[in-house]
Amino acid sequence: MPRASEFARVARRRRRQPVEAEREILRAATEMIGSAETNGPITVAALMARTGLGRSAFYAYFRDLPDLLRRLLHEIEGELSATSSAWFDGNGDPAEDCRRSAQTLVDVYQRHGLILSAIADAAAADPDLAARYQQATVDGFAAAVAERVDRERTRGAVPGDQHPQSPRALMAMTDTYLRETLGRHPRADPAVVVRTLTLVWSQALYGRTPADPAEPPTRTATPDNSGPAAPDDVPAARDGRIEAARPVGAGLIPRRRNS
Repeated sequence: MPRASEFARVARRRRRQPVEAEREILRAATEMIGSAETNGPITVAALMARTGLGRSAFYAYFRDLPDLLRRLLHEIEGELSATSSAWFDGNGDPAEDCRRSAQTLVDVYQRHGLILSAIADAAAADPDLAARYQQATVDGFAAAVAERVDRERTRGAVPGDQHPQSPRALMAMTDTYLRETLGRHPRADPAVVVRTLTLVWSQALYGRTPADPAEPPTRTATPDNSGPAAPDDVPAARDGRIEAARPVGAGLIPRRRNS
């Protein structure tokens, strides 16, 4: 005779609306991909074991696992495209716009980097998924970068000899770097990732090295010639001769004496 728990599970399955069931599967996939304990490839059986649905219910909403990943990518695309407003569509200080855009992009990869990394891995065996991922993470950004670079070139802020493929190469590198740092366990310090991207973008597009906010400002010592030398600074007299004052650090390495 079926147990009460089995009746309850069947009742939950019958009451669940299709939209709710689909969201439950997507939520379980997100949690499974993001778990540091997940080892090896994800299977439909392992995924559905995290839900209150039967294994066959998966195919009522998705053709296969790549189809599920396409759905997850579609939900992230809006956040990816929104990052263009910080720098790619900006008109402010280039270095500051680079930093803001890098911060926004890092925020997205902090939330979804593990999923994007899983999608990129699966795309190697799925041409359609690969094309969608390329458009979402590289090509769409490259077009926005090219437009910004053209505006900067018009006002003389960008060298005119850049290769037309530079924006695409820059964004392909950016996506790979973000997946390596924020799409794997253990994950890197996001502040370091932001500073690195800001530096790379500024140097690649503008030939400039922006100030690193994490480093204290350097101080240049100013000699004080207003008064007489302190006693310790007075050269020692030997045999009626004045010995030249030695620089700081002299004497740490033994010096040979002339015979």
